[in-house]
Amino acid sequence: MWDHSSAAVKAGPLLGMAFCLSVFCLIIASACTAKRKTVLDIPDGSAGIIAYGSLVSLPSFEQTLRHKYAGPIHQIHLAGYERAWACVRPFNDARAPSGAQKMAAFLARGSERVPIAGTAELNISAKKGGRINAILYVISQEDLANLDKREWGYQRVDVTDKIEEFRFRGGKVYVYEGLPGQPAGSLTDNSVYILIKEFRDLVTGACDAVGKIFREEFDKSTRPCPFDVVSYKDIIWDESK
Repeated sequence: MWDHSSAAVKAGPLLGMAFCLSVFCLIIASACTAKRKTVLDIPDGSAGIIAYGSLVSLPSFEQTLRHKYAGPIHQIHLAGYERAWACVRPFNDARAPSGAQKMAAFLARGSERVPIAGTAELNISAKKGGRINAILYVISQEDLANLDKREWGYQRVDVTDKIEEFRFRGGKVYVYEGLPGQPAGSLTDNSVYILIKEFRDLVTGACDAVGKIFREEFDKSTRPCPFDVVSYKDIIWDESK
């Protein structure tokens, strides 16, 4: 006859050992994962900034900074986000910097002129299991303040702990995420949002310059654009508004 009490006594230590072994393996696995991340020092008075669109282009980034960039450039992956052509920037937006020129824009469709409400730009948003490739720069706090002004339709978000390749010491890493605004589908007249072809080509060309694999990852981790792609030269501008 099977002695259940004896079996339980014998199994107890074995189960305890198995549990301890599992915990030990998890600790080792976590330690190995942490070791795979390189420690990147961010100097005092500096910050990391993630470029996932037009700023992937170094010339575009330098034009934004208004000076040459001599810092590090790292290819990275940002975890927990997805990328899409989903940030609509209306023309004559009240949030635009003071002094911005007022204008109206139209598309010619046959004999009709269709008003353009604004343009689409890249944006990222939090998504469980999401992952995008991007570029990491390290800039001064002064340059960061200037970027804040340039990215007036976006908010700066701390993503220091979401970079797959690095752990950081001495500073934080940020990315710009679009502010909530007017949804493109909420237009009540016949106006439309568009994606300007030259801007799209700037972004994809910058990815091509980084390398074939980077461009392929960009395409796979970016939702298709839902807007018409229109060349800048095909837009009718009326600056008298």
